[in-house]
Amino acid sequence: MGPYDPHCGEYTFLAPPLGVWRLAGVLAAHGVDVKVFDPNCCIGPPDRALEREMLRDTWDVIGISTTGMTLKFDLELAHLARRLEPKALMVAGGMEATFRPELMFELGPFDRVILGEGEHPLLEIASRLRTKQMLGGIVGTVERREDGSLLRIPQAAMTHEQLRAAIFATPYENMPYEAYWDRLEAAYRVGSLPTKAAREATLAEIRSVRLITLNYCPMGCTFCSSTNFLHEAQGSVAPIARLGAEECLSMIKRIVATHPRVRTIIFQDDIFVFSKDRRVLPLCESIVAAKQAGELPKDLQFISTNRIDAMTEERLSAMRRAGFRVLGFGIENFSRNVLNEFNKGQIHRHIAPMLSATLELGITPFLDLILSSPRATLDDVAETLREAYRWLRQGCEVGMYPYVIPFSGAAFARDPALRPHTEYAHRHIEGTAIEWDQAAKILPIDATVREVILQIERNFETMLAELQPRVAHMPSRLRSLIWILAGVPVLAEHGIEIASEQEVRAELESRLPQTRRAAAIRAVAIA
Repeated sequence: MGPYDPHCGEYTFLAPPLGVWRLAGVLAAHGVDVKVFDPNCCIGPPDRALEREMLRDTWDVIGISTTGMTLKFDLELAHLARRLEPKALMVAGGMEATFRPELMFELGPFDRVILGEGEHPLLEIASRLRTKQMLGGIVGTVERREDGSLLRIPQAAMTHEQLRAAIFATPYENMPYEAYWDRLEAAYRVGSLPTKAAREATLAEIRSVRLITLNYCPMGCTFCSSTNFLHEAQGSVAPIARLGAEECLSMIKRIVATHPRVRTIIFQDDIFVFSKDRRVLPLCESIVAAKQAGELPKDLQFISTNRIDAMTEERLSAMRRAGFRVLGFGIENFSRNVLNEFNKGQIHRHIAPMLSATLELGITPFLDLILSSPRATLDDVAETLREAYRWLRQGCEVGMYPYVIPFSGAAFARDPALRPHTEYAHRHIEGTAIEWDQAAKILPIDATVREVILQIERNFETMLAELQPRVAHMPSRLRSLIWILAGVPVLAEHGIEIASEQEVRAELESRLPQTRRAAAIRAVAIA
């Protein structure tokens, strides 16, 4: 089972859980009967859909993938699965399970926890079940001893050859991407968009397939947990492994052959282009050649997330020729002080020139931003809001978050000095008596900055609630404008100007999607 986000498809982009499907492919390649259940894309309520699926057969092993953001809902489905199949071996995996196995045993009905990559531990579990061997002492798992203590057995991260085999085993042929696309097209109301250009642009966004080519990002950002995921599982620094250019091209061709309606391939890696990168130029050249030879559609597009300090005009030009239309940049903040706090100070001088170069080539930069940090000042918050608005108007798209989220395993989440500034949310697992407090926000240490961020968040939530009845889907490009609009009056109260509130509001109104009927009514009103 993939992680369950009840808002998926409305507030985040709906897509098959790629890591779970990769596990299924590896297991199936070794003769294991396996079924993927995605609670985010099923018929009816997920609990009912899961119950229908489980009652169709008897299951030996049930695996639940967990994340910090979805943990409450993942655990609710885990407890339901346990009630439906009390004799099955229940296994927890994913980010939250790897960093906090003790919490999985405390809150969930689990028999084992997987550390890091699940392919090898699950294959070993399947092998032992077949041969009726004991299930203790499996490498890459955590088990609970009779005295209640935990036995943790680390596992090494997969080598390049092992990672390649796992990625190539991903069963794209069985992944129901079309069902996801149909659901998104209905949510976006694509047929009602007023122009062909708007419909085509939206379809290019919707009809996408994701591809992982890297095992992890090694950059060590202080707010990030995934950078430490394989280190935690291995108990030491894990080596980097990723597909080569020809291996990437082979997977791209396979995806297109399997899903011919695909418009965009999204490289799901946390970081696609490295500073010392020998792959990106040969890959782009191979894609161009494959398009010219008719082996790939000429209009096939690509999206990736990259280090902005790894970009050069040569690389950007090559990616543009290959069909990269959006490049994500984890800029996080425009303040040098905050970037230093995030362990990203080295990127500051690259931001403006590389964003300008990207835009000039006709590629859309997508900027991930965090408005505040634990040690941010009002000037830091203002600089990020101001610069975000400037670059957004020049053609960038922006995803914005108000504060650092304390993901398990991140350096910030482990910093005892930040615990007094961490807010917790009370969680309850439906259908059980289990409750706990989960870290939800790391707020700025400075009292004034903290109150400013919380007021901006309150303003944002009010504005969002007012706009949502008018808009079928509220993408991050619109939400970021709402964040800016929410922040303008709050900073103005402290004598800091971000932009004209009237101007920002007009910018937001001009970007709100219109249906054909709404556009026609407006045209009649103007006439």
